[in-house]
Amino acid sequence: MVALVVSALIAGYLLIPYAYFRFLLGLSVPLKVFEQRRTEDLTRAVVTLVLIFGCALLTVWYLPFFKDHPLGFPDTPALRYSDYVTVASGLYSESLFKEYGQRFWDALARTLYRQGRFAAWYFLLVTVVARFAGFLSKRYGRFRKYKLYSKFADVYLLPHLSQWHVLLKPFAFPDPKNTIVRADILMSDNTLYRGEVVDHFQDKDGNLSGIFLGNPVRFDRKTYLNEKERWGVVRPTSVFWREIPSAKLYLFADKIVNLNLNYEPPTAIPEVIERYVSQLQKGRPISVVITHATGTAIGESKPAATGTGSHPRQG
Repeated sequence: MVALVVSALIAGYLLIPYAYFRFLLGLSVPLKVFEQRRTEDLTRAVVTLVLIFGCALLTVWYLPFFKDHPLGFPDTPALRYSDYVTVASGLYSESLFKEYGQRFWDALARTLYRQGRFAAWYFLLVTVVARFAGFLSKRYGRFRKYKLYSKFADVYLLPHLSQWHVLLKPFAFPDPKNTIVRADILMSDNTLYRGEVVDHFQDKDGNLSGIFLGNPVRFDRKTYLNEKERWGVVRPTSVFWREIPSAKLYLFADKIVNLNLNYEPPTAIPEVIERYVSQLQKGRPISVVITHATGTAIGESKPAATGTGSHPRQG
């Protein structure tokens, strides 16, 4: 019985609230897959809910209106303590349960009223925090210039987000509406495509499953190689790009060999992009390099403009 009660409390106050928290946060920004066996993800869940849990507990214990609504009844700290002791003892010991008799059921009823009241305010706080976190996360590029926000976002907000959302959307830019993410994509059949990243899709494990390119073009590699072989020199590569008669082109991620991203205007934030690339590399067969528009490597002070990677489906 005690194990059942503990399991119910863990589910009611940790697992279910955190699933609810992620659902609400996911309405604002795409989230990475939560892995229950990863210590990092579990720690983040506990830290998130412990703070909210503590605030809700103090609220229903000490604030006048909240400690009486809903399901209010005459209560005191001494009665609360006595009820919890009675219920815990009765659940643990069958002999004590029989000894308490009606006293146990009265204490249990009051305890359930208290828990119902607490759960109401607890989930309301979870809702408020999740929606506020979504608001802050969605405006990362705009608010990042504020040092306090930047530190909070880097430590807490960003780890919740899908890495592909950060890389394939203008998330890290101050003006995402006027920022374009373009991609050069080499497929397994050696066809090279270029276009604006309109949308992307992930599978249930968080891996990239496909990319939609807007205004797509294809590189005429055959003509390029023929000219190079015949004459030894070739015309500028820009003349070999051929328009594709389609507003959008969908590419399956498992056929992508190499992915090169270009941000226009080139005002990406190097450390943000680099951090997410490193997360994609961790423990997976992926090779990704972030370079500047000038071709210099990350680590210098110039703004990052392009990113390249192979095997992008992993992540």
